[in-house]
Amino acid sequence: MKPFLLLLVAFVCLQTGHSLAQVKTTSDLIGVFDGRTPCKEFARLLNENLPANCIKIKWRLTLYKDKGSDTTGRYELIGFVYKNENPRVGTWRITKGSKANRNAIVYELKVAGDEPLYLLKLDNNILYFLDQDKRLFIGNKDFSYTLNRIKKRV
Repeated sequence: MKPFLLLLVAFVCLQTGHSLAQVKTTSDLIGVFDGRTPCKEFARLLNENLPANCIKIKWRLTLYKDKGSDTTGRYELIGFVYKNENPRVGTWRITKGSKANRNAIVYELKVAGDEPLYLLKLDNNILYFLDQDKRLFIGNKDFSYTLNRIKKRV
C-alpha cells in the first residue's frame, strides 16, 4: 500500500508543479493565523514602498515546524505586497523574552536582508507583532497587531 501511496503523491506533485519536498503534512503545520494591522508602520519596518493611501494590511501567516523540532521551522507570509502568488517565505525560531516579560515565547521570523519580525505567543491561538526592541506595537481604533488562529484545510 505504501508504494502505491508514494506513487499517488508523486503523480499529484507532477500534475500540480510541486516537488515532494514542498508537500507539507498536517503534522508539520503549527497553525494559520490571520489579522489586520495599520499599514505605514510595517511598510517602514519591511522597507516596502506602498501607496500613500495604504490604510491596512491583511495578513495570513502559516507556520510549519521542522521535523523533530518544536523550536524551528519555516513560514509563509501573505500580506499587502506578498500576494498569494508571491508570498514571503523563510525560517523561524523560538526565542525567549519581550520587553515586558523575559520569559515570553517569541517567534523570530528571519527576513532576508532585513531585521527579523517578532511575534509574541500570547497563547496557542493568538500571536502579537512586536517591534525591533520586542515591545508591543500599539494599534489604533480600527486595527490591532494581533494574528488569530483560523481553521484552514491543508
